[in-house]
Amino acid sequence: MTTTDARQNSIATVCEALGVPRGDWPFFSGLSAGPLTPNALDALCQYVDVMIADRCRKPGGDLLSQLIELEVDGDGLTTDDIRSYVVGLVADIG
Repeated sequence: MTTTDARQNSIATVCEALGVPRGDWPFFSGLSAGPLTPNALDALCQYVDVMIADRCRKPGGDLLSQLIELEVDGDGLTTDDIRSYVVGLVADIG
């Protein structure tokens, strides 16, 4: 398996776990291809914010929904916490 194949498999795994629609996987692939530029980071954060809002209204069985429902010592994670976690996952793929 080549490095490119491994990266694509990692992107698919992360996207599937988060509940990203398959049609949006190329967006994540492009973001993970290199260092996140400020514009790419802004685009990713906006995308994740919309996903969080959607999952708050309609939770699913995905990792993002689980992060929204997670409580630590009685406190839930903030939107910033969840966004940072997702950005870290995407950044680590590259």
